[in-house]
Amino acid sequence: MSDVIEQIGQLLARLQSPDVVEREEAVHGLGSVKQDEAIAGLVVAMEDPDLGIREIAADYLSRIGGDTASQLLIRFLANEDIGTRNLASEVLIKIGAEAVPALVENIDEDDHDVRKFICDVLGLIGHESATEALLGRLWDENLNVICSAAEALGYVGSTEALDGLYAVAERIGDATLQAIEAIGKIGSKESLDFLYKQINGDDPMVTLVAVEAVGQIGCAESVSHLAPFIDAEDRTTADAAMAAIIAISRANEGRIEYDLPLDKFTGFLFEGIRNRDQAITEFTLSRLSNWFGSKVISGLIDVIGFVEGDELKRITELLGDVGPKVAKPILERLSDAPLTHQSKLLDIIARFVDENIAVDLLPYVHHDNAEIRQRIAHMLGSSGFKGAVKDLKILATDTNGHVRAAAYSALGWLCSEADTDFIMGGLDDKYADVREAAVGALIIIGGSKVVAKLTADLYHDDIERQRLAVSSLGWIGEVEVVEPLLKAINHPDAGVRKSAIGSLVRIGSVPDIEPITLALNDENSGVRKAAITALLALRGTESVKDVAILLEDEDVWVRYHTISSLGDLNRSELAHYIMPYLEDDLDIIKLAAAKALAQMGCREAVPILNNMTDDRNEDLAKAARMALSSIGGK
Repeated sequence: MSDVIEQIGQLLARLQSPDVVEREEAVHGLGSVKQDEAIAGLVVAMEDPDLGIREIAADYLSRIGGDTASQLLIRFLANEDIGTRNLASEVLIKIGAEAVPALVENIDEDDHDVRKFICDVLGLIGHESATEALLGRLWDENLNVICSAAEALGYVGSTEALDGLYAVAERIGDATLQAIEAIGKIGSKESLDFLYKQINGDDPMVTLVAVEAVGQIGCAESVSHLAPFIDAEDRTTADAAMAAIIAISRANEGRIEYDLPLDKFTGFLFEGIRNRDQAITEFTLSRLSNWFGSKVISGLIDVIGFVEGDELKRITELLGDVGPKVAKPILERLSDAPLTHQSKLLDIIARFVDENIAVDLLPYVHHDNAEIRQRIAHMLGSSGFKGAVKDLKILATDTNGHVRAAAYSALGWLCSEADTDFIMGGLDDKYADVREAAVGALIIIGGSKVVAKLTADLYHDDIERQRLAVSSLGWIGEVEVVEPLLKAINHPDAGVRKSAIGSLVRIGSVPDIEPITLALNDENSGVRKAAITALLALRGTESVKDVAILLEDEDVWVRYHTISSLGDLNRSELAHYIMPYLEDDLDIIKLAAAKALAQMGCREAVPILNNMTDDRNEDLAKAARMALSSIGGK
């Protein structure tokens, strides 16, 4: 123990060092000891000239807690420095219930400011054990202490405080408002008769606070007492009554038997949404299905930028349900709305944009924000307004790649073959999404001119243009593209050859499959696999003899693909092609054969599969067991 005391003494001495680093190290040392002397040192450090050290000491005291720290911290509540007082209060609040006995013990301090601060801290801790002490301060000689004690009792929330608060509200005029607010926070239904009396008093401020308190209690029967104040000449009182009824409605899951005059409170309700008041927002949105008009539409448009998530979705759907007539008031506000609002408003218009609305959107082609220009491009494309082509071509040269992509995509819906040359230019863009958008536009336009341009591109100097061309021709899928795709199977680039074969499969109607059959001998394994897939898809079992040649291909993955593809035909009469490969030298081939024969339902494979179930390769053994399970063998 003497060593610990000596260590603390050294640390306390270091707290006086002019070196801030040494003082900080001393605080960390004291925080790890947790003796009363060390706690006292941490309290001393609360007045260190360095803010960082003060905060470190406060953090240690918050974690250590206990009576010693609390008693010492209470002394700081009389400190002349407001920063020190506030820091001590924060630490006591963090200590929480452990600090309550010390605070209660000191609540009769001579200094009325200290008594007030103690009441404040006890209220923020909110522990019920402070109730009796706070009740005693309701009759303090100092009004500030009385008001703080009343407020604290509201936070503590004990019904034992109600009689005292009733008395203060009636006898100490300057503390009436705080007492009524506290009664509301406690939230007991037994307070309602008292509060109804206060509501109907002569003092408008008392009425206002009592109305709010009734709302906090949340009893449905209170609505009839609040309803008369909805018509109050004083707007503040009327709004408070509406807010209280909303709180009651929320507490009762919307079940209140009163028809609220919502039109009188449009401004109040939408202001509540703007202020992100959850209760008002939920109440307002829940009533919109039965409350709709020009003022409501206008209000929803104005608050669209103040909501997110589910609330934004609900408002968007509500405005969308109104239909095209909502576009005009939205467009009237669009140019003056903040950027985040503009995006949300455009999302609503996008649901029913047509040619007439598109005309009003054209000025936004030149908007400063790229995201807005991108949205405008999408909307113009879906509008069907061919008069927007000129503006979309401007956007197709935008400095932003996403805008260009949106513009090319939109042009596909509005352009004709006459615009093919312009859209072909998009295939040279440096960004893949722009090139893909241009391809998409060409596919939609289709026609002989597009096919001719893409066929020519099969031999473009740029290999990327070649690949885009063969892919595009496949998606166009018209009869006239079959011949160029068949020729592309002899293209110098393997990627183009493979894409050409895949595109022909998509088209499905290929009168001459000889080029695909010849591709079974292609030097590229990927092309050979594509040819296998294509032939079996286009000709089925008629192509099996040609495809079976690749069961002996030099590439193991071509052999694997051939076996798997034959298995996918699910034809038992083809099993003789696969059976020999159950005894191949490579496990991967045996595994493919086991799966294929299972698909074919080949019972002749059962003996060999039985032997494979004990194979050292667990993957192979598992495949054999699964095949046997499928075939029904043992």
